[in-house]
This record gives sequence, C-alpha cells and structure tokens, in this order.
Amino acid sequence: MCAPTGDAEEDVPAVLPPVARRVIAAVREGTAGGLFPPVVTDGPEGTLRIDRLLGGAADARTLAHALPDPRFTPLLDLLEQLDAWCDSTAPHYAPVLATEVLDITNADLFGPVVSEAFVACATGRAHYARDRVAEWAARCADFLTLFLDRLLRDMHACWPTDQAFQGPVVALWAHGEETHNGRQRVLRLDCAGGGRVAYKPRPASGELLFTATSGTGPPASVFELLNNAPAASGAVRLPVLSCWPGSEPGYLWQEWIEPPAQWGPIRTSPSWRLTGTRLSPRQAARYWHRTGSLAAAMFAFGVTDMIGGNVVTGSRPGNDEPLLYPIDLEIYFCHVPRLYDTGLLHDRTAEVDQHHVGLESTARWCSAEGPPVCWTAETPDRLRLHRRRRSYAREETRTVVADTEGRAGYGPYLPAMLRGMFDAWTLMCRQRPAIQGFLSTATTGHYVRVLRQPTYQYFDALVPRWLSGGGAAPAPAEPGVSFDRAEVDQLRRMDVPYFVRSLDGGPVLRVEPPPQPFGTARVAARPVPEGGWPPLRELLDGAKLDLAGLGVAVRDAVEHVFDDVPEPVVTDEAQGVRLHLQSPGEGQVSFDWPEVGRRVTYLWNRETVRLRIDPVDAPDVPPEPTPAGETRRRLLRLDRLDAAVRTPWADGGMVDTTAEQRLRSLTDTGISWLASVVREHGWPSHTLVGSAAGGAASRLVQHAREHLPFRRHCLALMRQAATDRALPWREVAYLTDELRLAEGRPQLYGTKFEPVAGKLEPCPIEEPEEVDHRRAEMGMEPLARHTERARQRFPLAGREAS
Repeated sequence: MCAPTGDAEEDVPAVLPPVARRVIAAVREGTAGGLFPPVVTDGPEGTLRIDRLLGGAADARTLAHALPDPRFTPLLDLLEQLDAWCDSTAPHYAPVLATEVLDITNADLFGPVVSEAFVACATGRAHYARDRVAEWAARCADFLTLFLDRLLRDMHACWPTDQAFQGPVVALWAHGEETHNGRQRVLRLDCAGGGRVAYKPRPASGELLFTATSGTGPPASVFELLNNAPAASGAVRLPVLSCWPGSEPGYLWQEWIEPPAQWGPIRTSPSWRLTGTRLSPRQAARYWHRTGSLAAAMFAFGVTDMIGGNVVTGSRPGNDEPLLYPIDLEIYFCHVPRLYDTGLLHDRTAEVDQHHVGLESTARWCSAEGPPVCWTAETPDRLRLHRRRRSYAREETRTVVADTEGRAGYGPYLPAMLRGMFDAWTLMCRQRPAIQGFLSTATTGHYVRVLRQPTYQYFDALVPRWLSGGGAAPAPAEPGVSFDRAEVDQLRRMDVPYFVRSLDGGPVLRVEPPPQPFGTARVAARPVPEGGWPPLRELLDGAKLDLAGLGVAVRDAVEHVFDDVPEPVVTDEAQGVRLHLQSPGEGQVSFDWPEVGRRVTYLWNRETVRLRIDPVDAPDVPPEPTPAGETRRRLLRLDRLDAAVRTPWADGGMVDTTAEQRLRSLTDTGISWLASVVREHGWPSHTLVGSAAGGAASRLVQHAREHLPFRRHCLALMRQAATDRALPWREVAYLTDELRLAEGRPQLYGTKFEPVAGKLEPCPIEEPEEVDHRRAEMGMEPLARHTERARQRFPLAGREAS
C-alpha cells in the first residue's frame, strides 16, 4: 500500500464515523501514532531504525484520505465496537482504573490490535479481513473484560499492601509481540502508588515456584529458600520479586522489573547509541557471580526459553544492586542436557541462529523484536507499507551488560561467573532434601508450559496469515514440519499455540479462551520428545544435584566466551578459581572449597567431563596439551608474527621488498604446517580452535599467493564448515575472491582492492549490480560502506587492504 502525505491540514471526510475522526485528530496532535505501524529508515549494520510514529498534519491527512476506502470498513467497525465497549465499561471499573485509560486513542493499550487490523485491511483480501477483524475486536473486548473483572476482585482480595502497588491503575500498556489463549496479551499496569505490575493471563506459573518472595514469612519459592539457607561453599543470592496468584486459577500478577540505576551508553558511533547496564569492574564481578548462580539453578531445574526479553537486568525498589531476573518463567522441569538449552547462551551450531540470548556477550545494534510491517518514505510526500525483511535497530538492551572499561559479557569475569555457578550448585546439593520437601507441597495446582514446536515455526505461519487479512491457511514455512488440529485452531485465531501440563502429570492441555474465566481441554497426543514432556519427575526429585552434575554446564559456560578470555591460564585467588583453557571444547577449572578442605576440579573435552577431588592445598596440575590446543597456539603465534611485519609494510605502501620476502617465507612455512593439520584433523574451524585462531587460519590461506590446489581444497572445507555454522560465511567470501583473482576472474564479493588514481577501488567484480545482495547473504555490510572503511585504513594501499 502506498499513501500520499501532505503539508496542509484538511477537513476529515464526513463519511468517516466520529471515532475515526477522533483517532485522526489524535494522530494530528501526535498522541496516537502507536495505533499504526511505524515509519522506518536505514539503521546501523543493515538494520532498520524506527524513525518516527505517525503524527502531525501530513500523516493525519494520509489517514483521512485512506480510511474512507471500502477496504478499511472492518477497521472502522473495530474502532466503533471497541470505542462503545470503552464507554460502557469504564464507569463500572472506576474504583480500580482511571476512566481516561479506556479510550480507543490510547495507543499503549489498543495499539497492537488496531495496528494489526489496519495492516490486515491494507494488505489482505476484503472478505477475509471483514471476518477476522470483527473477531479480533470481540476477543479484545472479552480479554480486557476478563482482566478488569480479575483486577476489581483481586485488588480487594489478594493485592499486596505495599504502598507502591496501591490503586487505582492510571495507565495500561499491552505487549505487542504475541498473543495466546484467545488473543490475550501481557499487560503492564502503572499504579497510582508509583509501582508497576505485570498481568500474565496464562496458567504456567514458574515465577511463583522459583522467584516469589514472602518478605518476612516462610520461603515462598525455591530461590527464597536457597537465599535463606546457610552458604555451602560461598554466598549465594538468587533473584526474587513480588509475584502473587490471582484469586482463581489461570493467571498471576508480577512486579515489573525496572532498569538498574547503573545505566548508560555501552556502544556508540557517530550517529547511534546503545544504552544498557554499565558497571564498574567491582560491580561487574559481583553481578556475574550472582548471574552464575542463576545459570546453575536454571540448569538444575530444567528451565528453558531464557532468551532476551524473558530475562532482564534490573533492580528492585530499596535495593539498587542489579541482578538478572527471569521475568517469563513458563517452561521448567524439562529436558535440558546442556546449558545452551536454557536459552542463556548462544549456540553457534544450532539450526536457528538465536543470538539474542539471555546472556548476550556482544552489544549488537540489531533487535529480535518489533512489528513485522512498517512504513517507508519512498519520497518526501509518499509512504509505502511493506513487510519488514530486516531486523530493527535497538536503542537500549536489558541483556547486554558492560563494564566501564568497555567490555561486554562475562568473558572478562569468567572466574566470578564460574564461582557463582559452583557456589549455587554446592548449596543446592546440600539443600536437596529441603528443596524436595518444598516442591512436594508447593507444586499443587501449578502448570508448566509445553512447547510442542519452536515458537519461530508458529510466527512463520502467522505473518502470512495476517498479511492476507486472516484468510491464509496456517501452514508451516519449512518442509517436514506439520501442525495438528489443536495448533491449527489456535493459529486460525492468530494466537501463538499454547499448551500446558499439570505439575502432577497427566495429559497435555490447551487453555480455553475468554469469556470463560479459566478452563483446559485435553489435546491429541503427539510423539513424546527426547527426555519426555515436562514436568520430568527426576528433576522434581533433584536428580541432577550431585557434584558431577555441574560439569557440562561449566564446560558450556567456558565455551560460550572462550574467545573473550585472552590468556590460556586464568587464576583468581580471591575467587579460589584456577582455569586452564586449550580450545573451545577442552579445558579444566578448579574451585577451592576450604569449608570442607577440598579442591574440586572439572576436566573436559567435547565428549566427556570428569570430576577430580583433591585436598585444598594440593599443587595445581595443568592438563596435558591437546592437538586442538596446540593448533590454536601455533595459529595465533603465526598470526602475530605476520601482523608484526604486514601492518607496517601495508602502511608504508607495500614497497619494502625485504618485508615482502619475510612475509612470503612466513606464509610458506605456515602453509606447509597447516597442510599437515588439515590432513590429520580437518579444517581448524572456529568451533575447534576458537574464532581468533580460526580467523588466523583463514588469513593464512588468503595470504598464500601460490599453493592453489591446497587453497581450493581449503575453500571447500571452509564452505562445509560455514554450512555447519563452524565459521562465518564472510571468511568464505574473502578466500573466494582471492582465488578468483588469482585465476584471472572477477571477484564476487568486493573484498579485494587496488589503487586507482591515488585511492583504493574494488578489483573488478562480476555482475557488480548484484554485489550487495551477495554480500548480504554472507553476512557482510554493503560494499560502499566497506570501501570507505578500507580507504580510511589504507589510504594508498593495494589489494591487501581487505
């Protein structure tokens, strides 16, 4: 859809109903832009940036011209229906909700449903949109009515006495990303007392089991029980927060966790700034110890889906210490064989590259969230509505934590992170009987979410259905995936399918949508996944909780940040931790446990993890060298030697023949050795030797001007490694271009340069009009941006500028 804009305010067409005229007036005033998709522009590193929301006279005129079109009749009907519902509903709930909140121009509350209806009308078929949009309006009213009934009852029956949570509610915000169980959404309530509360209309209640706090009474959750217990090997503090069940089953209320006071820029560029948690080194060490304890607990209790958005860094009133809080804890007591399976760590080898994990180690510009449809300004007076194909840029992050020295993630604080894991694990092992006793009674009436398909499979089916106006049959986007009747029924109403199981066991259930308060129904059985459906009885019984059980999680935690640890041996006497690293999948770590006079050591490779227990004063025993470790060490040494000669040679215009000869000699020696490594062990990929050493191997093969048969063989191995997610595709692109030029053919990706008229220009490129598309497929920035950076780095250099 394209729409003209204008500069002058015009009268709204009289054919529009009064509610539509109010919406257009609110857009003109700049208060209702969130009812419609955002206007975007290019952001950093290939992202899209939300430039603005609709607002002002020109955008109001655009809507005034568009909405009389018969395509938008279902949208106008939705506005009238919800406006009438607001008028009739607001007086009844005035004791608990400020009346001005229920207004159709309140974009915080009605933005998601109005925007979805607008897009369905604009892009879909009219007869589909007519039926679906009317259904969405009815379900929105049913959902909000049920919420308000619960709020009215619970504020008088089971609401906390904390002054911050006292009513009435003065603002509501609806989560826009997904709906469940009859188009229900998470809501945020702003209370008159100054506090904020999340309303979660779903029965899965891990927050109550694990993170609830009673204040001064008996422990209300597993984490509070552990926080109150005597330390085993070191102090432990797990995150707890105020959360409470409703007065009937099926939903809960939860304290809203705000960003911490330690907040500031963690990444900047001339045009962009990303803000997040920013800690002093001392604060960071403490934070990562606490986070390590949380990671160990997530692993022990089989908690998963702890990706960005489901965990956030924040602090609570009265205590400004930042902690990582699990705020969406629905899937637990399930099969979690590795720490990666919790969602906290980025698994580079996974089928889906989900790098927005709970513990991000890189301050990326891209975001995992945002509306799938947006406006783009084609010309100053014309907007185009289209499906988003790129990630949005983010301005803040709650999952990247940096220190004041500019280092992000826990890599620089690995001993603290590991010590936190160990201290929590020893505590849980010691408190296993108490945990079992608590869970034996506390689990009654609780449910766990059962994820029958990865959520992205559902999203991939929902977006085409939405863009068709709600008419496209919900179908998987990938071959080999199928949806059953229970999933299709929920996808038809534009919900992400949602299933639960009682913690007492029994069948998998779906949740009945409003208007009924809460009900479940059994769904047809599906093949049981590896490990079984949650809850797993052995996890309720604490089966993982012995000293050896932590080993795999320690190995994964180290592997995740291997490239962020500069030295192979790290000793932190204050933490009582000694770490020996050889390769991403090989190493050992020792923990002093003076309380019992022991040193506990975990030793691992990719296949096994072993446990060794020595006297606490025993001498440190380093591990035996491994082939991968030796390969990594030599690659890094060769790379340092090469850079020490190549950098001044390139900066000097590449005219020093002595340096050039020295480089050739280093490269020939390195290639001869690398050939033996490849014959015996295969390509030294990032997963085998780490990204620094893996990149050094790629550069070594690029720099070799001869040895063409071996280099072609390396390119084939690198392609396979990239396919297996064992190295980035850009390394394949660089070597591809190098070999094509060596063979007298144009390059494909524009990675090689030559001096032309006093400045760098890309060497000849095959089909240059397609180069940016090819570069994007390899995860590379546009050629113009890359060329400018190369010219700045090498003002008069030659082909080696890449």
